[in-house]
Amino acid sequence: MSLNLLTTKQVDPVAYYLDLPIHPPYDARDAFDAIPMQLLPFADGLTVGWKVSPMQFVDGLGRDLKFDCPNIVITGGQNLGDSPVALYVTSAFYDAKSRLLASQTCEHIIQPWESYDVPGLWSRFPFPITEIARASVNITSYGWEDPRPKEAVVLSKQKSKSETRYDWMRDGGVVGSYSFQKWNPGKGDLLFASESLTKQNRVRIRLERRQSEGLTYVALVQSQSPKTQTKTFDHLIQYALYTEDGRLCHGGSCMGMGNHGDLVSLVPILPEILDSESLYLELVAWEGPSGSL
Repeated sequence: MSLNLLTTKQVDPVAYYLDLPIHPPYDARDAFDAIPMQLLPFADGLTVGWKVSPMQFVDGLGRDLKFDCPNIVITGGQNLGDSPVALYVTSAFYDAKSRLLASQTCEHIIQPWESYDVPGLWSRFPFPITEIARASVNITSYGWEDPRPKEAVVLSKQKSKSETRYDWMRDGGVVGSYSFQKWNPGKGDLLFASESLTKQNRVRIRLERRQSEGLTYVALVQSQSPKTQTKTFDHLIQYALYTEDGRLCHGGSCMGMGNHGDLVSLVPILPEILDSESLYLELVAWEGPSGSL
């Protein structure tokens, strides 16, 4: 038998990590179509790229808002094997100072003969799209056939950041809080509980471990209703987890409208991530008058 006909079934998960600088578009409309970044080995023609998705939301006062939201896309190619291919994908966008701007995680299964398409990787981003300077994507996959078995290659690697925390003001009365810290998730259901994230509205959050139908989730929960306000405030919280060597491995976001209380966002997480003894947690929270976020 020719060596070219040999195939290897990827039974154990294989991880692919991509970290690339990207040039933000001068006009968001220049990126409404996907901009390819890297070919992927799961199928011929399969590409990971990024784009801008114009999205419409309703603010806390019931008004329509339109934001240009960054989005990671995986397109092209078909699953030509005889078994499903599972993809666990985490993506994040950063500014020129390597601060987290947006992050999301999804888990998706491509059935035999289906086209590759990974939905759910856009993030709300109510700021100028020109702030984006870099994108990271981490893909954990199994179930595909490789006619040329080889070890996975890390395509790029970022240096670990320093632990830090600070606040800053943005245009339109938006206040931001940023932190990056070492973190041990522990073995219990409560993974993380913050102090007040912003001075304006005293928002606090928790990260909790949740189980549902055999899957593990991280729940991002607003742990305390904001204090009474004469004005209505909206909130946007983004978080990302990194391995000890600085690789992105999980992330998510949560939106809060109009000062209301408990907000829960469930994001699937690989159990082995929470089994790690040491991770890094990056957390950014924005708060502003209703309609600004």
